[in-house]
Amino acid sequence: MWIGTTIRLAMLLGLLLPATWWSAAAGSAQESVDSVAIVIPASRSNQGWDQQGADSLEAVGEARGIDIEVVENAGYEDITPILLDLAADGVDLIICHASGYQTVCPEFAQREGVPMVVTENPDAVVEGLVSDYETQAHQVAYLAGVLAALETRTGTVAVVVSGEPPTWNYMTAGFVQGVHDTDPEVEVLYNVIGEAAYDDAPNARRVTETVIAAGADIVFGMGDGASFGMIQAIREHNADAGADEQVRFIDVIGDKSDSDAADLLLTSVLFDYTGAWNQFIDDLEAGSFGTVYTMDLENEGVRLLEPQIEVDDATMAKVEEARQALLVGDIDVPEIADADELAAFLESLEEGAE
Repeated sequence: MWIGTTIRLAMLLGLLLPATWWSAAAGSAQESVDSVAIVIPASRSNQGWDQQGADSLEAVGEARGIDIEVVENAGYEDITPILLDLAADGVDLIICHASGYQTVCPEFAQREGVPMVVTENPDAVVEGLVSDYETQAHQVAYLAGVLAALETRTGTVAVVVSGEPPTWNYMTAGFVQGVHDTDPEVEVLYNVIGEAAYDDAPNARRVTETVIAAGADIVFGMGDGASFGMIQAIREHNADAGADEQVRFIDVIGDKSDSDAADLLLTSVLFDYTGAWNQFIDDLEAGSFGTVYTMDLENEGVRLLEPQIEVDDATMAKVEEARQALLVGDIDVPEIADADELAAFLESLEEGAE
């Protein structure tokens, strides 16, 4: 009888172990994090989302003395084979740096017991296994809108996006609100290159040529690799335009001030992932992994890049005034993630301006 009971108990524990062993480990501290990997969908040299995430992690790795592995050009399909290779390499933490990895990475974490970081999916957070980072860029995009409204000569600015993911939608709403609050007479043109057209430079160039032809002299572009098509369109226009007809570019995420776009770069809604990556590593070592980290104006995870071309001091004083008002809560910026809600918001502002 006792032997049978022991066998049945052992069998029961064996059945439960695969599903629960990671739960028991959740919240336990890891002595040290020695290696971290980041998976990015495109090239790490695209001066946008991919490069900024990878560069920030390498800076953190150098400062902390830990090994960093960057897996680039992973695409947007199933990245499970990549995750399996990284797990086999024994990495302590994997950062899944794309909204397209929101599902596969949390599922892999729970199945394999490897800590993961995802973006724009706070519902996936699991104690000890999955953390999430959010980019609240709408306030800084608002500041970019203030700057654009003060700097436009034609009274028309444009937003050109390579898709309508939550991050782009947040920034579009913030930018348009900033323009509207500063000068409701300024017209904002909104154009979508395509669905997930993040690296579609040819069509980005075509769409940008269209908004320039419609009178836009400032283009707020959200595109990753597609941004280079926007920059090309602006550069070609400026080559034949007079000093008062130059078009300027507002970038996102990366810093192109050291590139050949510097002469037309007005500013950028710059993302700095350093604070997030450090926090996740600290959490893992402290046994508190499984949180949401928000990059925002207050912690400077998102900030406005200093203008790369000459801007009047009075203009910058007004932008700084708006920044201070945002920090103390005197300005309310809409937080819109959904594409349909964004369309309704843009329509309401347009109707209000008529």
